Amino acid sequence: MNIEFRSLSATSMEKIIEAFQKAFGDYAVKFESSEIQSMLRRRGFRKDISFAAFDGDEICSFLLNGYGVYAGEPCCYDCGTGTLPAYRGTGFAGKLFQVALPELRNAGIKEYILESLTSNAQAIGIYEKSGFEIVATYDCYNQSIDNLKLSSKRLIDVSIVDIDASALRSMVSFGDFMPSWQNSIESIERGADELTMRAAILEGRRVGYCVYDSHSGDIAQIAVDRDFRRMGIGTLLLSSVIKESKSKKIKILNIDTGCQSLSGFVEALGFDKGLSQYGMMKKIYVANGDE
Repeated sequence: MNIEFRSLSATSMEKIIEAFQKAFGDYAVKFESSEIQSMLRRRGFRKDISFAAFDGDEICSFLLNGYGVYAGEPCCYDCGTGTLPAYRGTGFAGKLFQVALPELRNAGIKEYILESLTSNAQAIGIYEKSGFEIVATYDCYNQSIDNLKLSSKRLIDVSIVDIDASALRSMVSFGDFMPSWQNSIESIERGADELTMRAAILEGRRVGYCVYDSHSGDIAQIAVDRDFRRMGIGTLLLSSVIKESKSKKIKILNIDTGCQSLSGFVEALGFDKGLSQYGMMKKIYVANGDE
């Protein structure tokens, strides 16, 4: 093998997506090209800070990175790390992190963020060897829409209206934890054209909101003002957005394990807890040595 590690700057999106599909082809969930493009767009994917191992002209392992501001810092996010089946066990994924880090540092990126399934000990080991630390634990929930326990009760004084992404920033305080990168306000803004966003209005005041991807069935965010909880507002919001769902299933990814309010809400609606993920982070220092 004549392996070369280099940036994906000059690589077409078609080739990147093809490699992604091949790397995850043995997963239970299949990824359509449009779904991959939507996911990468929301996560801030940039080819110039993403890298791959090439065997000739073919991608055999890749590290797809996104860029954005998260928690007030310029950050990089691992949108997807994968190795094609024929090249597994080569250590290419770990090598790609070592190739990427000085380039990210030179780009002025302060933190590198990723998520990994808590059950994936091999991947976690690679990340920890590369200097990542576990900083959060998230639970993921899912259920078929037909099996949700949605009350038919209607609150007469509450109306549900469409909103745009700019309205969300006035309601971020409704949530009880900081959303992960893929569910952040910045991520929602990047994919706003593909998302359904609605707010609950009571006496002229916004008291809750929900952001939903009708194609994937993914709830990016749902929250209700603390002063107006246990009134059925969250259920009304959820009922409203899933009426337009093109997916038979609905899921809520990355609920902080310490957030009993949201986990209790979704469990009461009949959601099943599925996989759990670690949020992991590595500090990166800019080229002039500032820390």
